[in-house]
Amino acid sequence: MIRKIRERMKLWMRWLTVPIKAGPLKGMKWIVVSGSNFIRGRYEEFKTEAVLKCVKPGDVVYDVGGHVGYYSILSSVLAGPRGKVFVFEPRPLNAIFLKRHVAINEIANLTLIEAAVSDRSGNAGFEDKTGSGTGHLSTEGSLKVETIVLDELVNGGSYPDPDFLKMDIEGGEIDALNGARKTIERSRPVMVIATHGDTEHAFVLDYLQQYDYVYDVLNPEAIKGDTEIVAFPAEAAQ
Repeated sequence: MIRKIRERMKLWMRWLTVPIKAGPLKGMKWIVVSGSNFIRGRYEEFKTEAVLKCVKPGDVVYDVGGHVGYYSILSSVLAGPRGKVFVFEPRPLNAIFLKRHVAINEIANLTLIEAAVSDRSGNAGFEDKTGSGTGHLSTEGSLKVETIVLDELVNGGSYPDPDFLKMDIEGGEIDALNGARKTIERSRPVMVIATHGDTEHAFVLDYLQQYDYVYDVLNPEAIKGDTEIVAFPAEAAQ
């Protein structure tokens, strides 16, 4: 009997939800065990402020690396009923939390794609042992996930061109952006990109320059290479 009670309590605690206390999603419901920073309303303030400024009503948003749904739902609210949000998240537990957050907050304009974005479609290893927000594609990863290429999805007509693209995939930015060159060149979305190391940081800056983007580093005092970059097409920034 005691064992059953404990199991029920554990299950109840896993799905316990509370209202977010502050910030742009104040009042929305959130699963406690998915992250206390979200509930306090003080999550990644640099990036949150950038998303608030960049996503407009009616926008098509691509959230590459959706985690448990904070930026996905924030983008959904900002884009409104005329907008669409496409979220790419390969980690199964993150996807479960994300789908639950979408359901309990009655989000209707969001589509979840349970796959990693890369430069080739198929399957790949995923390192899942480092935490919910730091999982990444890796040849040594024990978890197998589906991989997709943005250019193939968009050019094939399966998905509309993005107006805004947020990317945070723990070092996978090079492959993901290489697989999105045609989409970036044609669609010219506003972008917020996280980099995770000097190599990725240098690649992203060069990539943005190639496609005539102007950009700003949101957190220049962060550890070298681990930055958040907001980028606008040069023609839109004039």
